[in-house]
Amino acid sequence: MIGNEWDTSIDNVTFKITMPKSFDESLLGFSSGYKGSIDNLNISYSVNGNVISGSLTGTLYSGHALTVRLSLPEDYFVGESLNIDTYVIVVIIISLICVFIGYRLWAKYGKEDEVVETVEFYPPEGYNSAEVAFLYNGYASTSGVVSLLIYLANAGYLKIEEIEEEKLFDESKSFRITKLKEYDGNNKNEKIFFDGLFQDKQKTSVTKKDLCNKFYRTIDEIKSNLDSKENKNKIFESSVNKKRWWITAMIILILMLITFKPFVEYPYTETGEIIVILLFPIIGILLISFVSYIFQSISIKDKKMGIVIGAVFAGIPWLCIMFPRIKDDFMYIVMCIIGIICIVVLFFFIQIMSKRTPYGNKMLGKIRGFKRFLEIAEKTQLESLVAQQPEYFYDILPYTYSLGVSDVWIKQFESISLKAPSWYETRNDFNINSFGAFFTTTMASARSAMVSSPSSDSGGSSSRRGSSGGGSAGGGSGGGGGGSW
Repeated sequence: MIGNEWDTSIDNVTFKITMPKSFDESLLGFSSGYKGSIDNLNISYSVNGNVISGSLTGTLYSGHALTVRLSLPEDYFVGESLNIDTYVIVVIIISLICVFIGYRLWAKYGKEDEVVETVEFYPPEGYNSAEVAFLYNGYASTSGVVSLLIYLANAGYLKIEEIEEEKLFDESKSFRITKLKEYDGNNKNEKIFFDGLFQDKQKTSVTKKDLCNKFYRTIDEIKSNLDSKENKNKIFESSVNKKRWWITAMIILILMLITFKPFVEYPYTETGEIIVILLFPIIGILLISFVSYIFQSISIKDKKMGIVIGAVFAGIPWLCIMFPRIKDDFMYIVMCIIGIICIVVLFFFIQIMSKRTPYGNKMLGKIRGFKRFLEIAEKTQLESLVAQQPEYFYDILPYTYSLGVSDVWIKQFESISLKAPSWYETRNDFNINSFGAFFTTTMASARSAMVSSPSSDSGGSSSRRGSSGGGSAGGGSGGGGGGSW
């Protein structure tokens, strides 16, 4: 196994020999030392089926070799070109079956029905801009909540004034929000937003400075209300979550199966490694699953980041511990690669398993149609709508912000005559271009202030030092060797 022409000492020698079929264990022997030595006192080994595993206690010094001897009957190797491990084959079959089951669960319970877009000139009746964003995205978005600032202003509760903010060396444009009247509507989240603006009851107007590091609690409360289980169940099939847990269970099963045999066969396993190999991957898998379909209120970017963190948390400790156990066994490598591919496919099914209810599907079709109109509306259509409803542009404005198309919407009105809204105050002459610049700057500044918080402002082989080699020892001969790196 290790020749006697190495000019360096070799420590921590372990070995594993997988025979193609059964053999007479009584004819097995080992020796180590100089050529001709029959010393085997420092060699320990065990036989498990057709697998011989063992280790050398101490150091294999320069010029020493390690040899295995096993007498085998005539024609022992005939027809035994491959070592087929039954366990590996069974695990691969189970992994593929799990993928098939995952696909069937997705196709039957999680696959989205076709969404029929309808032509809409107005948002769904009875929903404010934050609620429309929730129905569209499937979760409460920060943009949707912030859009309530324009929604409430357009409803007559607020006035937004463009002001100059003094800085150390120059001035920049900022805003002031003034209360025109108390909120008298019956929408819970609109009232929370309104009250959040004027937490100091003695103030009737607030600026960016007043909102910083305070208003984020209001944002979180509204998002939590929108993301309630009751609201989720209105637009998503609640039964899908159970099917996702089944897929998560199959992922854990595959991980355990591809880990078990290579792990227990390895002769050097410490207690800490057992904890890591069991705990870290399961926590990582559950973290990915939670991020995928429980914490749906976070942004797509944050969701992807959570998935990456979960995958790293699960994968790197597992790979570091498993690599020495599988790197010298081709069948184990094949089993792990196929198993990991199957796990990735099952995670993909979890990601796309978000079937909407008939109501949720209908609302999505309406909002998609409305959003498409906002993006491609023709000038004649817009002029007709403004003629029928002079405040049409401003009534739709908060919805365009919550759906992410406000820049396109404002640009389409560059050649259409509009009056300034009653809730907007500026020292400059009104035109759509200056208003668009004000809107973009103010909403970006307001969002930055509203979401800011105090925390966001604070900052199984031989371990040797050689390249290749061979050698001889008691009962055998060979050649080759190497040197230290």
